[in-house]
Amino acid sequence: MSLQSNLISASALLCLLITSSEAPAELYRWVDETGRVQYSDRIPPTAIDKAHVELSNEGAVIRTIDPVKSAEEVRREQELQRLRDERAELLERQRAADRLLLRTYRSVDDLMMMRDGKLAAIDVMIQSTKGNIRRQQNRLNRLQADAANLERVGKPVHPALIRDVTATENGIEDDLGAILRHERAKQDIYEKFAAELERFRRLKDIQATPQEVAQEAQPMQLDNLIVCTTPAECDQLWRQAVSYVETHATMPVESSSDKVMLTLPPTSDEDISLIVSRIRDKTGGGTTIFLDLQCASYTATVSSCRTPARVVVLKGFRSALNNAP
Repeated sequence: MSLQSNLISASALLCLLITSSEAPAELYRWVDETGRVQYSDRIPPTAIDKAHVELSNEGAVIRTIDPVKSAEEVRREQELQRLRDERAELLERQRAADRLLLRTYRSVDDLMMMRDGKLAAIDVMIQSTKGNIRRQQNRLNRLQADAANLERVGKPVHPALIRDVTATENGIEDDLGAILRHERAKQDIYEKFAAELERFRRLKDIQATPQEVAQEAQPMQLDNLIVCTTPAECDQLWRQAVSYVETHATMPVESSSDKVMLTLPPTSDEDISLIVSRIRDKTGGGTTIFLDLQCASYTATVSSCRTPARVVVLKGFRSALNNAP
């Protein structure tokens, strides 16, 4: 703005303050379309929505009025405020979680003991379910033998016997599905506690030793399952799974159907006894082909059943099926 313009604007303000014995209660200062500073006792309509300053009779600034925001500016500011509120809420949640974590556990060992206790509880349920599967399989073998004997002598198989066979098969399938859910729950526990261990150490400024890292290593991942979605894909993977069991199990096949195949239980720690199942997700999420170990005793822990040789077989399952021709 030129010196001449400034002088004119200042003169205008001086006139407004001096020439009237009854000076207006308010004066306004704004910038017009040409960039010149203007003074007046009222705001013209063209300047109402623009930034302007309200002055006292003495020329002191009473207040500054910001320009009216556009609809887009209002929307943008509201979105920014929403993001700020969300960030503040997340930070408060994290602080609350940190306080709870530090109140609940005094050391890394406390965290690992809690994790291992939860895993052990699930292992007990898994072992109990496996024992129930073995009992149901023995019952199924007897029922199928009874049906085969009747057919061999030319007698009809009673509908009640057929119903028992179907119910037992469904029971086995349900128990296998329960084991699969338990295994996935164990993975969730490991992931949750791995995150809490990392956070706890950060809050306490603790550096993990190599021994602790090895001790807290993730367990065997769920490489012993594979999910399929279409009938053709599932049929192909099922044939490959059956072939995998026949190749890697050291115990002979005891029973086989289009849903479950299992070998005889192991008689020693060197035996590899397997069970493979085709479990349909009842919520419509596809079908899972799941390979699992059979143990000589279902009163033992899951870890005692997993010898190094057996673990290798489980860990190679998914890769073998994915790479099969």
